[in-house]
Amino acid sequence: MNNFPKLHHSLAPLLAWTKETALPFWGAVGVDAARGGFHERLDLKGKPVLDVPKRLMVQGRQLFVYSSAALSGWYPDGRTLADRCVEYMLGKFYRADGKPGWIYSRAPDGGIGNPMRDGYAHAFALLGLSWYHRLTGDNQVIPVIDATIAYLDDAFAAKRGGYLDAVPPPDAIRRQNPHMHLFEAFIALTQATGNERYLAHATKIFELFAERFFQPSSGTLCEYLSDELVPLPGAKGRICEPGHHYEWIWVLRHYQRLSGRDVGPYCAALYQHADRHGWDKGGFIVDELDFSGTVVTNSRRSWPHTEGAKANIVEGEAGRAGCDERGAQCLTRLTDTFLGRPFPGGWIDRVSADGAPIAEFVPASTLYHVFGAVTEAVRVTSSNAN
Repeated sequence: MNNFPKLHHSLAPLLAWTKETALPFWGAVGVDAARGGFHERLDLKGKPVLDVPKRLMVQGRQLFVYSSAALSGWYPDGRTLADRCVEYMLGKFYRADGKPGWIYSRAPDGGIGNPMRDGYAHAFALLGLSWYHRLTGDNQVIPVIDATIAYLDDAFAAKRGGYLDAVPPPDAIRRQNPHMHLFEAFIALTQATGNERYLAHATKIFELFAERFFQPSSGTLCEYLSDELVPLPGAKGRICEPGHHYEWIWVLRHYQRLSGRDVGPYCAALYQHADRHGWDKGGFIVDELDFSGTVVTNSRRSWPHTEGAKANIVEGEAGRAGCDERGAQCLTRLTDTFLGRPFPGGWIDRVSADGAPIAEFVPASTLYHVFGAVTEAVRVTSSNAN
């Protein structure tokens, strides 16, 4: 059948929930028919929360989900939602204040919320538009994509390489995370268009990862760096997240397929650290470690388990032993702990070390992670996706 029999077994209920419950629910209740786009969050009863800003990041993530779902045939109405989302994003976020780039958020009253230009949010605008182009073949979004990248290269360029976190910068800290999602977006753009110029941008981020973010002495990924792109002094500079280790592994392996660059040693080191230190006795991935493997934050969030599944899939394809079991464990944890609560189409995003829910609302942004894990699992298990 395939090399992932345990993953295949654990995928069945998650795939059914995604297609039959989550996508229809967020494609209806999650849509802001009055103001446009998608809602930022729901309350614990499944009702939209209207008194919070709507972030560009969430719109880009939902655009990715429903464009991909329409492309695969999982949610045919996804095309309509994607069309409306692009119209909303371009009308309300792109150059919304007359300046280049995308604003960070819209206020609850529909006005501009935060005009800051955020690198993380720009990454998801690019990711969403890449999948929209892949779905529709709409070339009108390509000039927007290219202008966005040109703006990042100009306004966000940092003296030591890579991109600033935001313009204006919120602090003096440089973070790996916006780069990882820009890396993901450039790979998606390469896949969607076949244009090598996007791969060249991905390569620059790969080289920054290899030279600055990856810490060879501990086999870890540094989360927080100084302006000189070295780990911050003190405990904060030694923090690493097993979920981000797994997320980078997945993106690196997809980059390898496009570029031919050998990423195996980086993936092996990141995987080994996360696998050895990142799991608690209950069989969950913890939120934060330090370089030595000591647990810093012992709560558990949903998204590291989606990224753990994706990393185990690509590492299993690369020949690592035990990935079928580990990947299946990640999917099972999603199904039995995080998803379908506190209402059928929702999720508890975070639980404590003893399993108690830590949630005041249900963030729409989580669907991106869950959907990505499910589609990756379907890809390697040859499950019937239609």
